[in-house]
Amino acid sequence: MHFAHSIMKLQARKILVMRYRFIGDTVLTVPFLRNLRQAYPAAQIDLMLEPFSGQVIEGCPYVDNIVPFEFRTIHTYSSRSKRSRLSGYLHYRRLIASAEYDAVFVLKRSLSSALLVWAGRVPRRIGFTTEGRGMLLTDPVPYRQDQHEVQNFLDCLRAVQIPVASTALELWPSQEGEKKAAGLFSQAGWKPQDLKIIIHAAASLPAKQWPLNRFATVMKTLRERYSARFVYTGAKGDSLLYEEIERQGPFDGLNLCGRTTVRENISVYRAADLFFGVDSGPMHMAAAAGIPVVALFGPTDERKWGPWGSGHVVLSKHLSCAPCKPHKCRGYDCMKEITAGEALAALEGKIAGILPKVSYH
Repeated sequence: MHFAHSIMKLQARKILVMRYRFIGDTVLTVPFLRNLRQAYPAAQIDLMLEPFSGQVIEGCPYVDNIVPFEFRTIHTYSSRSKRSRLSGYLHYRRLIASAEYDAVFVLKRSLSSALLVWAGRVPRRIGFTTEGRGMLLTDPVPYRQDQHEVQNFLDCLRAVQIPVASTALELWPSQEGEKKAAGLFSQAGWKPQDLKIIIHAAASLPAKQWPLNRFATVMKTLRERYSARFVYTGAKGDSLLYEEIERQGPFDGLNLCGRTTVRENISVYRAADLFFGVDSGPMHMAAAAGIPVVALFGPTDERKWGPWGSGHVVLSKHLSCAPCKPHKCRGYDCMKEITAGEALAALEGKIAGILPKVSYH
């Protein structure tokens, strides 16, 4: 891709990166961060991030500091008053200005994020030309709807002549997390050779969920044919979904909702053999953890948001109304049309490649 506006190579000793929401988005910034660090090994690189999502980046060697960002303090959809939002905005403007960054990569696509760094007087401001904010940036970068978000992030590096040497995802488990994951599986009576499948039915929006009875149908067959073990991860409130699935079994799944942290789940996914679930942050974590993913997509575009890397399968019906704005959808036909049989076939295709490391009873 040619970037007509970007003719000056970036010179910087202090760099800020802004992509401050959602776990999945944070996972997808890792190739960007790695290539940025390789280009600027001596620079201070700070990442502005919502604290909850920051758990997934703990241990990352490419970032010097996490700058906590409470996104609800300045966005219009917050429940806070306008005065409170203005106070929050001014706080972050002062924080950015006082840090005296030489450059900022605004990977967030909102107008407010570009306005924030413009008001913070950062000399080089690299980001996407979305929401009419190009005039606030020194290096505006075209945003492509037809390519993966990983590549969109990397385009911001290419725009300022930073080479992209690798695109793989990474995560950094803790030693404590590795021990905890092994202990949880051992306490459940599972053997190392058992087939362990992460089941993730929880989605950020109802339009992205798949009928729970279909999860149960697929799991019943996997249990019968392969003696599969199932792991449920998520927030404490997600337990209700898995309790409903268990009522249609039971499947004796290991319910870790609310029992493990985001970072500990990195180790849980690394210890599993396969991920089966909906488009979500944990889906991206599983792909980054190095296990095969079978993902269910409906209203979102897998070209942009699918599991990154090779060896994954995305099931999608590609209806004429998709991709769409999921929060406005009411019928959810795109998810309902994915059958249990299609999901089972995709999973068994992946299980065939795992056969040497698992045993069946």
